[in-house]
Amino acid sequence: MTNNQIHYMVEIAKAGSVNQAARNLFISQSSLSGAIQSVEAEFGRKIFARSVKGMALTPFGRQFIAYITPIDRQLQQLYSMRMTAVSAQESLSVISNGFYYLSDIVTSMGQRRKDSGLHVFLREEYSGNVADAVMNGEADIAVVRIWSCYRDQLLERFLSSNLLYHPLCSMELGVDVGPMNPFFRSQDVDLLPEQLAGYPQIIDESLDYGPYADILSKLGLQMERTRYVVNSRAAIYEILSRTDGYVLNSRKATNDGKVKHDSYEWRFLPFRNCSITSEIGWVRRENSVLTPEAKEFIHLLQNHLLLCIGCDYNI
Repeated sequence: MTNNQIHYMVEIAKAGSVNQAARNLFISQSSLSGAIQSVEAEFGRKIFARSVKGMALTPFGRQFIAYITPIDRQLQQLYSMRMTAVSAQESLSVISNGFYYLSDIVTSMGQRRKDSGLHVFLREEYSGNVADAVMNGEADIAVVRIWSCYRDQLLERFLSSNLLYHPLCSMELGVDVGPMNPFFRSQDVDLLPEQLAGYPQIIDESLDYGPYADILSKLGLQMERTRYVVNSRAAIYEILSRTDGYVLNSRKATNDGKVKHDSYEWRFLPFRNCSITSEIGWVRRENSVLTPEAKEFIHLLQNHLLLCIGCDYNI
């Protein structure tokens, strides 16, 4: 059971319905239903029972929620402590949906400040927590990937939370595959979602069984029996290099789609005739003043998207 799933179970119990919990967490109902099924399968017991009034806790469910609620509270407090424990050094707190190149950007900033020092907090979370972290002052800025099918909902969430969203670029939806996947050396420049049936899925924990499962459903794919749920970019690349699995991603497709990062290599293949795209942008509080560190980070992010990924950005 992942940290996100703990939070989901507590929120569903608190809200009393999947529908209300989905609105509170800002993810789809099918995502929460998938999380319930996964956790109940893991423990071999029913946690929730559906009724005309919503979701009722089973006797086991009441014990389960009573046990994990303080764990969830402590996890949220730990996240807050990690993001707000600012030292006397120059500092920058960034939260994101998870992008491998953000570590390159912050390490570049650190190299420039060897003498003065730089205290960086870089945290990955799902979209609902990203908005909350910026709104509550736990992060200076957020870098977000917004799927087109959720864009209106997210922008409404940002607006109601007094957050300003700055779009940077749009990208195609597809998959990353490693050298052990036959599509890595395929002559095809794109693929159909159904061609992936049977291949292991690699799931970023920040997406969890939420947006990932929902987008798979929109693509006509099911959750595979073999899947790897990981909480780090390095783990994704390692599994891509060792298996024939795939991970959902979005980027600007190059001629052959090949990407190299550190000692890893993978290939991005966009989905053919896919209406779902993603948009990368950054978020800040409406009345906040960007620190010099935040401004430098955004400048480096823009340059990276333009030079390394080929995105034209709008400010």
